Amino acid sequence: MNRFIVVILALSSALFSQTALPLNTEGIRVPSAKTLEQGHFYVSGLYGFISDGEALSVTESYTATLGGEVTDINQNTAAGNGNIELSYGIWDFLELNLALPIYYESETNGTQYEGMAIGDFRASLKASTPIKPVYIALGLSIFAPSGDREKGFRPRHSWYIKQDERSYAYTAGETAAAGTVYLTIDIMDKLIQWNSFGGFVSTISASSYAMLWGTGFSLNLIDVVSLNIEISGETPFDQEIESKTFLNNGLWLTTGFHLHLPHATTLIFGVDFGINFIREIDEEDGVKVIRKNNDKEIQYIIPGTPKIGINLGLSKEFNFSWKDSDNDGIPDRKDFCPGSAAGITVNSRGCPVDKDQDGVLDIIDDCSDTPLGVNVDYFGCPLDEDQDSVPDYMDKCPGTPAGEAVDENGCKKDSDNDGIDDNSDRCPGTIFNMTVDEVGCPLDSDGDGVMNAKDSCPNTPAGISVDSIGCPLDMDKDGIPDDIDRCPNGEIGEIVDSLGCPADSDKDGVPDSKDQCPNTMEAIPVNQFGCPLDGDGDGVPDGLDKCPNTPEKAPVDTLGCPIDSDGDGIHDYLDKCPSTFKDITVDSQGCPTDPRLNLNLIAQKVAFLPNSNDLTNSSFTALNDVVQLMRQYPINLEIQGLNAGHLSTIVFYLESKGILKNRINARSFITELPQDEEYKNWNKKGIRFIPR
Repeated sequence: MNRFIVVILALSSALFSQTALPLNTEGIRVPSAKTLEQGHFYVSGLYGFISDGEALSVTESYTATLGGEVTDINQNTAAGNGNIELSYGIWDFLELNLALPIYYESETNGTQYEGMAIGDFRASLKASTPIKPVYIALGLSIFAPSGDREKGFRPRHSWYIKQDERSYAYTAGETAAAGTVYLTIDIMDKLIQWNSFGGFVSTISASSYAMLWGTGFSLNLIDVVSLNIEISGETPFDQEIESKTFLNNGLWLTTGFHLHLPHATTLIFGVDFGINFIREIDEEDGVKVIRKNNDKEIQYIIPGTPKIGINLGLSKEFNFSWKDSDNDGIPDRKDFCPGSAAGITVNSRGCPVDKDQDGVLDIIDDCSDTPLGVNVDYFGCPLDEDQDSVPDYMDKCPGTPAGEAVDENGCKKDSDNDGIDDNSDRCPGTIFNMTVDEVGCPLDSDGDGVMNAKDSCPNTPAGISVDSIGCPLDMDKDGIPDDIDRCPNGEIGEIVDSLGCPADSDKDGVPDSKDQCPNTMEAIPVNQFGCPLDGDGDGVPDGLDKCPNTPEKAPVDTLGCPIDSDGDGIHDYLDKCPSTFKDITVDSQGCPTDPRLNLNLIAQKVAFLPNSNDLTNSSFTALNDVVQLMRQYPINLEIQGLNAGHLSTIVFYLESKGILKNRINARSFITELPQDEEYKNWNKKGIRFIPR
């Protein structure tokens, strides 16, 4: 676990740290022999980093070749390797691949190598021959010397290092080429896939060359995830051949997985374990590098293989294929009906043409204009289950007995439109809209002697005299037939009861047509307009008024008696202080005899400096009396006034004395006092306190 933590935190690089270059979504360092299908475009971006936890040089220093100057290097230099790759399937067996690496290395003591730069651009062609379940492919790659020669301390590939000559970290310094053979075998119906490759890379001048190789397995237990375990390496041949050459250069054990996301997107994760992960290295296990630094040649030995590395990538595949397997003119990627028979006309989705979309192809459709959604028979014609020559989708009377004539809707024919079909109609020439009985003859439903077709009142009760259109006679037009009207000479338009006499709904002796108060309570005396008498005008009818001589406009209760809202013994219409606190001694006008309890008097003492919202000094004494009252009594306070600024000052002062804001309601009248009796006792500035 401690080793793994060092890996994640250090983010330092060692020799040959390269991001894997997968040519498809199978394999990490070891790609498969399969090529992209024709027209498929593949793009990926990857990033790799490794950690040794060791010095960048085996000797922990580098030496100037002239003068022998030795410089120590710093530990755990951070470095990274990115890669952007594009692939395209030219044909099913031929794939073009372009890749551009991006490298980064932080500061190394005494050098100018730190920074980010690109590596050698690579262009590849890969041709495959599938003999399922075996796939064999040949690849050819060209590496252009596009990499930066001034950046990087450690060469990223073995062919970047030239024996006893100056080398570079991010480039071979010249064009290089590689040839590769790939082999893939699908095992257990693709449950397991074995991938292998071997190749040879060399610079054009042959100053540096190496063998590239790898093999591994991919396990596909579920569609979403595939697991990988691989071994791969880079083995140069331009160094002195010794027994340890194979182990001293690039050699990795790689484990990882592919997470297959929706829309042909894949997340790639891999971990590389180098040979140095399990052994301690010395100078004999390293590789000599000669570089130029600040116009001096320097020399150092670096470990041939990193201990551990991590690769993370994301790829996506796009389908631009023009392949047309059934030769219907529609590419497979757009063909909703693959495998169409030769010569069949298809639509833009590759499906055989069915113009009316009834499920029967036009070439055998006898009714090619069937409306959309109509059920058809084997020949594409609308179904007609009752065989009446009207298709079911138009037949409003399905199931018509065989042999009966029908109209255009498939229903039995009714020539006179009286609702009785011609086969059952005994009166086939009935006048249009005339009501008929069950055999089609004219009907007189109410038996008043007027046929239903002419009867404007078809439900006249039996025995009632009617006019020529079958309606009851009603001389006074009150809606009550003359035969039952007890008041046959009533005024036209007058409201009447069921017997034709003037209606009096509230039984007050005034007919409803003249009653201005139609809902008067029973037994309540009314005037000639039917409204209750109210001698003292207090809104309580005399019949219910317990105090019939209340002064005009005096507030009263439901019994008509004067109200005493604050219970101080003084009726509200006489009370100059209508909101007196309970159990307070008051005078004949209902105001507290103690002036400190009289909010009207207190309000008159509140004043403000001229043209200001600031209180006069004497006003604070009055407001303190208000505070004392609110602390003593569980009341809320309403403050009314003309000036909103004055009101805000008063509210602020009360809150500063500990009165909660929700106990105070300030209301401004803005321009002038309401013209009302209860506002006469306000002070000159229009301030009033009202307990609630």
